[in-house]
Amino acid sequence: MVNQIRLSKYVISEDNYPFIIAEIGNNHNGDMKIAKKLIDEAQKCGANSVKFQTKDIETAFSQEMLNKNYETRNSFGKTYREHKQFLELSINQLSELKKYSEDRDLIFFSTPFDLKSLNRLEKLNMEIYKISSFHVTDLVLVEAIAKKKKPVIMSTGMSTIKEIDKAVKILKKYKCKYIIMHCVSSYPTNPKDLNLGAIKVLRQRYKCLVGYSGHETNANIAPSVVLYNACAIERHFTLDRAMKGPDHALSLEPSGLNLLVQRSKLIFDAKGIEKKFVNECELETRKKFRGY
Repeated sequence: MVNQIRLSKYVISEDNYPFIIAEIGNNHNGDMKIAKKLIDEAQKCGANSVKFQTKDIETAFSQEMLNKNYETRNSFGKTYREHKQFLELSINQLSELKKYSEDRDLIFFSTPFDLKSLNRLEKLNMEIYKISSFHVTDLVLVEAIAKKKKPVIMSTGMSTIKEIDKAVKILKKYKCKYIIMHCVSSYPTNPKDLNLGAIKVLRQRYKCLVGYSGHETNANIAPSVVLYNACAIERHFTLDRAMKGPDHALSLEPSGLNLLVQRSKLIFDAKGIEKKFVNECELETRKKFRGY
């Protein structure tokens, strides 16, 4: 089992505070000013990293989907193609945001949705990659990412154990250090569907570090995954949940992310070890009431 993944500015481990990922995704709304503001706020909240998404629109989605009418309150174009094109950042913009993040001691990375995007992201020399829940079964993309020989975080929403097995087999083949994230791909997720007990199942089966990627609407549940020895927590992040765009409503605002970070650390400190003993802080009380 890989007990830790050492990055430039953080060591991801069950023995450390959880690695907090502020998933900016598309919540920048195609605006660099918003993107930088989100990075600033993530840093203020105590996040360890910020994550974006990178797509080659014409290959990441089917032509049928791209041609569909997409005129809703959260759309930025008449068709799904126009909507996605509006939100996509260029590699030059992502490079600028990477430097902006690193200047604030944040680890920057982006999820490639296709092979073209992966090749473009290689130019950024990111130190870690993300495989989204959508792409667990895209074994061509999984293998291409694994070949980069960098640490990998893989979410497992809407995936069966057999599907996860196949992706993990590829990661092992290329000797990748990896973290598997328990995730439920429902937007937003009802708390009764979160099934946090699956975190233990994933750790026992794959003998690896396990984290949690959540889509619930509040900040109160995610910190509890620390009690399952989750080493990382990822949540979508926005400046305002009422903003126009498809992911804002299920994201955390700065106040929510700050709460998540603080509670995660508090629970980590309180977790202790799986052993019952008389604590040093109890000795005075023990002496007072028992005489020894």
